[in-house]
Amino acid sequence: MCIVYCVMTKNYHRTLFEAKQDLARCLVKRQKIDHKVARLQAVISDLENLCAELDQKDFEKRVDRVIKADLTVGITESARVILKEKFFPVTASELKESIEARKHNLSPYSNPLAVIHTVLKRLVQSGDVRVVPQAEGKKAYQWISSTDKALSELQKSSQPAVQKRGGLKESK
Repeated sequence: MCIVYCVMTKNYHRTLFEAKQDLARCLVKRQKIDHKVARLQAVISDLENLCAELDQKDFEKRVDRVIKADLTVGITESARVILKEKFFPVTASELKESIEARKHNLSPYSNPLAVIHTVLKRLVQSGDVRVVPQAEGKKAYQWISSTDKALSELQKSSQPAVQKRGGLKESK
């Protein structure tokens, strides 16, 4: 009886191990696709801006659309989009420059960099962004993709469980 049970248990463990490996491969593929999508979104955005500048007749209409979009999109959402698009970690100053490059109006804020630091702090607390230490004690920030989160959880769940000897305790 023990031999049959042990063989079946090994099959389940092997099948579980293979399923986890397959999931990890799929998550890595999805991460690569997520990065490609983010890069393509950045390219499309840049090309749309270039086309708008070249086509003077439609330029004013496009500017109106950008202005209206900026009114509805806040700094937090702009920061999220930029961090998702960037593969490498970004400092708060670089993020501010990227937000300004997208024509987001930061003039209502007396200290826009402080606002950006607050946004980054909240994104870190929510688990969407990680802090990456830089030289001279500076900090950079990097978006944590859903794939990274899933791989981290998978890695945690793949750790072997510690089994206590002696089985269950008898209750009195």
